Amino acid sequence: HTGSFGFGVLSETQMALSGSHSDGNRYLNLPNALVRIASDFGTETNAVQQVVIGGNPSLDRTQTTALLAGNNQLSWFSANNKHRLKLSSELSAETLNEQLATNTLGSFRFNSLADLEDGRASSFIRQLASPKHDVVNYRAGLALGDAYAPIPALQLQYGVRVDVNRFNAPPVANPLVQSTFGFANDAVPNRIDFSPRLGFSWSYGSAHQVGALSGSSRAPRATVRGGVGLFQGVPSSSSIVSSLDNTGLPSAARQLTCTGPASPIANWSLYRDNANIPTTCADGAGALPFVNDRPNVTLYDRNFSPPKSIRSNVQWAGQVLDGRFNLQMDFTESYNLSQAGTVDLNFLPTTQFALAQEGNRPVFVPMDNVDPLTGATGNASRRSTQFASVTQLRSDLQSEARQFTIGISPTGVHTTFQWSLAYVHANIRDQVRGFTSTAGNPLDREWGRSSLDARHQVVYSLGYNLLDLFRVSWSGSLRSGNPFTPYVGNDINGDGRANDRAFVFDLANVNDVALRDGISALLNSGPRAVRQCLQRQMNHVAQRNSCEGPWTSSASLNISFNPVRWWRSNRLDVAFQVSNPLGAADLLLHGANELRGWGQPAAVNDNLYFVKGFTTATNSFVYDVNSRFGDSSPAHNSIRAPVMLTAIVRFDFGPTRERQSLSSQLDRGRREGGTKMSEGALKSLLNSGGVFNPLAAILRNGDTLKLTSPQSDSLTVLSALYNRRIEQTWAPIVKKLAALPASYNRGDAYDLYVSGRHQTIDMLSSLAPSVLSLLTASQRRALPVEVLSHLNHNYLATIRSGTAGLGLAFLPGVSAPTAGPGGGSGSVVSFGR
Repeated sequence: HTGSFGFGVLSETQMALSGSHSDGNRYLNLPNALVRIASDFGTETNAVQQVVIGGNPSLDRTQTTALLAGNNQLSWFSANNKHRLKLSSELSAETLNEQLATNTLGSFRFNSLADLEDGRASSFIRQLASPKHDVVNYRAGLALGDAYAPIPALQLQYGVRVDVNRFNAPPVANPLVQSTFGFANDAVPNRIDFSPRLGFSWSYGSAHQVGALSGSSRAPRATVRGGVGLFQGVPSSSSIVSSLDNTGLPSAARQLTCTGPASPIANWSLYRDNANIPTTCADGAGALPFVNDRPNVTLYDRNFSPPKSIRSNVQWAGQVLDGRFNLQMDFTESYNLSQAGTVDLNFLPTTQFALAQEGNRPVFVPMDNVDPLTGATGNASRRSTQFASVTQLRSDLQSEARQFTIGISPTGVHTTFQWSLAYVHANIRDQVRGFTSTAGNPLDREWGRSSLDARHQVVYSLGYNLLDLFRVSWSGSLRSGNPFTPYVGNDINGDGRANDRAFVFDLANVNDVALRDGISALLNSGPRAVRQCLQRQMNHVAQRNSCEGPWTSSASLNISFNPVRWWRSNRLDVAFQVSNPLGAADLLLHGANELRGWGQPAAVNDNLYFVKGFTTATNSFVYDVNSRFGDSSPAHNSIRAPVMLTAIVRFDFGPTRERQSLSSQLDRGRREGGTKMSEGALKSLLNSGGVFNPLAAILRNGDTLKLTSPQSDSLTVLSALYNRRIEQTWAPIVKKLAALPASYNRGDAYDLYVSGRHQTIDMLSSLAPSVLSLLTASQRRALPVEVLSHLNHNYLATIRSGTAGLGLAFLPGVSAPTAGPGGGSGSVVSFGR
């Protein structure tokens, strides 16, 4: 709703209601299992791959969401048009009803096919209870800003925003958590946050293109924009789910974790009856340290804050090379505060022994809490035996991001071939705690390259008008590889998390023949990037994100039909979109068994080792080397970007904009009250059927275009011819329309208008080649898009009968007139991307 009040205040209000519901059900009502398979290829080192079998542990879930939101913006314009004050207000209520019943039937891990056959698992984890919860998050925002233009070429924008949120119900308090760790578990991030911002926009010079309309000024030569501000995140309803589930109370979520000798013997034939799936760990000799049936707790730090970013940006955009190309350069720098991290308050950082062969890496459980057969670690590194993990959500981490973008595209109207090209260089560093990626003490924090730091990206788009029947558009990008970290696929330091970075052994110091041969094979025949990554880290624990994945490519293809050529109307638009056409080409050319990975994400295998045992005599883990470390071949993983064909059909029902405008004018004094328009007023209103006159615009800017006398004379003759034909066409039409009775037929009246529009467009199309031939290449480049489009046959054919539907989508970069015949701006065509 838009309305105005006194004192020049404009009010704009929007309301929205949305909702969703989703259910997930597993296909197999069986536990899940992850099986490590080692294959012996004779002369080559054993290859190791993990295979998933059984039921999907993440599908038993249900979720319902709803969002009611409203916002209002009040704008006040000063009398001298130098200030626009804006007061924006927002209110929303977001509800979430959810039960994350994941892993309710349990998950086994087996170190080998032999262990699977014997039912001897290295671990078994099962969710025993999954409570339901209802969350409502109320949010409000208020922003006050001003756009101040001290001079026409300069605009300053400044303001401040405040965001408030409140959750309807906190987690149930657990006094034992408070007394044991000194932190309450019933706190949630109810916040009030302020974010000031400042920006500017400065235009200078004059563009190469002349003004299209009488009295209009030329666009600026270039524009420089920039700003700095604090951008504040707002918590969502789902952000507190974990703290609601994990309170440590009997009514909370409960999980059973059994490792090593505590893992129950798997009997798959019995598990067809889900009642037979284990709910307790095995209780054999030495099993107790490997049993974890204590509750988990998740709580917020009392100073927790949603992420915020101090972001600055500067951009230059303008035309280069005598107006031939649009060039844009943009630099953005962001200093990100209050980044999320976790700390296990129940972790006891006391080193029990060290792995001498791995640079004295600390282990936080006693040696007798490491199972020699499987290498599984126990649960002794706990401050309190009343709880398992007590995860505190903190916001004390930081990150930095810098990005430079340069893009170029041609100016003007190019209905046969279009293109654009951009290069992006990024640099992202972030800070993490050892509970995310650890080489030693999980409590330590460190800076390093971010996992999202793809340094280089090339973005491009291509469009081609094929025989004036189809427009084929291809857009895509080439991106350098994301960094990744060499990991061990198991927990080896005893902190309960499988996030330990791998130690890169020096071959000269390795006595284990299988380990030495596995590393040697990677160094000799692995991907080049993998070899370099390992070689520069010999005899050290790997650095976080020290390796880099391969370049990847993505693309999309769009094929649209020219509606005027196919069905003589722009009411119907038909297009086909192909997502991931590179993947389709890969499948067609190479077959399903020989895919090259075109158009696929690089799902890199980052496990360098898998633990298969522990040797107490040497205080060392026994590893399987993953020969596919760093591999991203689609044949070795199940992650795929699908190939999807989408058909889009749009039909414009109802009267065209031109017909609506014409009928509203003719109805006055006939079907409706008011004064009937005179013939002269109607003639002025129709204004040549609302068709823009490019010849008048060219002659009006003759001095700027530096037209020669012969050019001016020829264009004047053509313009006079055009105007005379227009007068001959519209004079009788206007006379008939002005003489219509009160009970006139709207369809017949519109047919008269369309016949005049057809003749106008046809006349313009016949003159356009002569007009363009009179101008030099430099002069044509100086014409704005409004003028060039009305000298283009394809565009004129599209608007010949009106501007209904999306027919103009066939001509990228050109949009339809915003009104019908007459009406002031009705003859103005708006342009933009």
